[in-house]
Amino acid sequence: MRSLLRLAWRDLRGSGRTLWVFCVCLMLGVALIAASGGLYRQVSASLLADTRTLFGGDLEVRTRAPLTDEVQAWIAANGTVSRLIEFRTMLMTAAGDTHLVELQSVDERYPLYGTLTLDPPQPLAQATSVLNGRHGIVLDPVLSERLSLTVGDRITLGEIELDVRALTVRQPDRSLRADWSGPPVLISAAALSETALLQPGSRPVYRYRVRTDLEPQAWREAFMAAYPDHEAELRTFIERNARLGEVLGQIGSGVLLIGFSALFIGGMGVFNSVQAYLQGKLGTLATLRAIGLRDGRLASVYLLQILILAGASSLAGAVLGGGFALVGTALVSDRLPVASDGALLVAPLALAWVCGVAIALLFALPALGRALTVNPATLFRGAMGAATHVPAKARWVTFFCALIVAALLLAVMPDRVFGLAFILALLLVMGSLEVLVRTLRTIARRVAEHPRIAGQFALRIALSGLYRPDSALRPTLLSLGSALTLLVASTLVVHTLLLTIEETVPQRAPALVFYDIGATQKADFEAVVGGAPSLTQLDLAPLVLGRLVEVGNESLRDSADLERQIEARDEHKMSTLQNNFDQVVVTRGTWWPADYQGPARVAMEDREADQLGLQIGDTLTFEILGHSVTAELAAIYAQKRLQSRLWLEAIFSDGVLDPFISRYVGMAYMDGSDAATTQNRIAAVQPNVVTVRTSTILDEARAILTRAAAALTAVGAITLLASLLVLVSVIAASRVRQIYLATVLHTLGARVAAIQRALYIEHLLLAGVTAVFAATIGSALASLLLQYRLELDLGHAWWSGGLVAIMVSTTALSLGARHLIRQLRVSPAQLLRGFDT
Repeated sequence: MRSLLRLAWRDLRGSGRTLWVFCVCLMLGVALIAASGGLYRQVSASLLADTRTLFGGDLEVRTRAPLTDEVQAWIAANGTVSRLIEFRTMLMTAAGDTHLVELQSVDERYPLYGTLTLDPPQPLAQATSVLNGRHGIVLDPVLSERLSLTVGDRITLGEIELDVRALTVRQPDRSLRADWSGPPVLISAAALSETALLQPGSRPVYRYRVRTDLEPQAWREAFMAAYPDHEAELRTFIERNARLGEVLGQIGSGVLLIGFSALFIGGMGVFNSVQAYLQGKLGTLATLRAIGLRDGRLASVYLLQILILAGASSLAGAVLGGGFALVGTALVSDRLPVASDGALLVAPLALAWVCGVAIALLFALPALGRALTVNPATLFRGAMGAATHVPAKARWVTFFCALIVAALLLAVMPDRVFGLAFILALLLVMGSLEVLVRTLRTIARRVAEHPRIAGQFALRIALSGLYRPDSALRPTLLSLGSALTLLVASTLVVHTLLLTIEETVPQRAPALVFYDIGATQKADFEAVVGGAPSLTQLDLAPLVLGRLVEVGNESLRDSADLERQIEARDEHKMSTLQNNFDQVVVTRGTWWPADYQGPARVAMEDREADQLGLQIGDTLTFEILGHSVTAELAAIYAQKRLQSRLWLEAIFSDGVLDPFISRYVGMAYMDGSDAATTQNRIAAVQPNVVTVRTSTILDEARAILTRAAAALTAVGAITLLASLLVLVSVIAASRVRQIYLATVLHTLGARVAAIQRALYIEHLLLAGVTAVFAATIGSALASLLLQYRLELDLGHAWWSGGLVAIMVSTTALSLGARHLIRQLRVSPAQLLRGFDT
């Protein structure tokens, strides 16, 4: 083995430079898998490692009003409880600047899990205590930076002034939505009562976090049994864990699929690169076999070379991908509670390395087995005419490697459905390409033998290049077709995600969005906002809170399905259509006419409707302020991403909610220069009204989504580069035979112009066939992935896949034809003497 290894290394040093495509293709594919897998592992591990801490407890009892003493006593008897009162409000600085915040009033037991870290270090009770007649407040550091606030400054909340005592360094249960609902600030319960913000019309949320030794599900069932008619919503950290895991799994699987596509494309490059390399080593193979080196040892020499290159290239790709993962973690760490931990990268990088080596063997073994089946005498007589086949042993080893790669794919993929679908899609693509090769050969032979083209020399030569036994059609079409198909699918997925990101941030957005406008404040509020000089539109709509309690004749509370019982406790935000001012999109059913005056009708958000299995025409009964309201389900709608600002769960026909209206929400369209002034005027006269400047939200959204777009673009660029390298390797693998045949024809008297036309026709035929195949199959695969797993529509992005297929295939094969034509300028005698060089 030592002598074989020495021989393999010496031979590789002498002629292994031609395998650069092998190395680069493999390195890029492994890097993409390592980067996506490593980033997914770090994010998921940080978020899911201790979901209790992020959730704030084992369970949470969530209500809109304080629990009664009896219920609180029951909870305290069955665990440790911490109460947090949370709602959005406006904070005002001494300079008169206002900002939306998520006000959080906590007790002495907060937090139940994790540690709250403040700057300067001190207990929370001390930071929020009364000193010099004023309560203290703890600010989010981002908020303090935006408003230029430091420790010791004074701010106003409602009717009182508070001193800034500390900044939050780490808040264990900080919501992942904090930047959307406002940066969190912490005050004491006593300070909250003095602000006078808790008044009719305000919308506080009372969160009773529970720490218990019981199973969360058992605790919830015991609570529901003790208080079956209670309105509280109960959630467990297990549900939070499952939801986070599901979302992260879908995102991670989508990115890993593109990474495996790039690796598979790189595998095609490995196959063609090894085939071209071994084709140039046929003389060496013949010599070694002629002097007595057995096939097993000869195979070992070149297998060792493949393993050396595969191991080194995969290692370089894993290291490069690990670096990308660390950079990605640093970019998202300011938005998510993610800690950069290099130890978490060991497993995904090792798996990426193993995947790279397995892919290299999977694609290199057929080429190696084929090269070793040529008879030495045949090689010495003329290597170009040697017939080859893949021996049975090589086929079995290749099949074993394929099983290993499939197992690794399923092991790495967070969502097994993604992995299984990818394997089935590859089998479908390869099978379809094999059928296409056989069909093209039959068609090309029949067309070439047709009497009408008997005098078309260039066309007949081009067609013969498609059906001859030694034709490069099969390897070229399999490599190019599969690479282009995966490239088209990846391009469409990336393009659709980029379009989604672009469409998520609306071009025309209201300057201000308002919440919690009391019904008695409406007229004065309209007067204050109407004072803005640039105001062009003000929309106000009622906001009513209620619950869905019956579907048809079935009471959700009495349902045998626990999920339906839980759903009956969920509070819904309801409003009227108001000319669809929230810009939701109907997906099933239709809106009622604008002048509709008949029985009550309602439209439901798709997430709520799908959870309960609602259908158009169902009769729904809601409970609103102790009264029952029955309506027919007329439509199901979807939120239009950020263009929907209020996230309503139900929209009723006009007049149905009138008896229950006590508050309004709305939005105003004006210049950004007037938004801050208007916001300050509202805060001065109606401090309970929450106002949100959408420019701040949209800037945050654009910042986050721009990073996502950059990551997707990088993934797409790496996949495209791997595909182009595969095409280079396809041309390199087939050029020797084509140069030889073209030179023979030229020597026999064929004109160079005719040979040129034949080469261009042959390559354009291949380019057209592969482009059509890749665009069709790739678009279908991308559409299935987007629609059924990512819940996105391909929409207007369909053209980008076909354009990429046409451009890449035409460019690559045209360059290949030009390269072959340039070779014909060399002396035919010289080419015939050393065509394999």
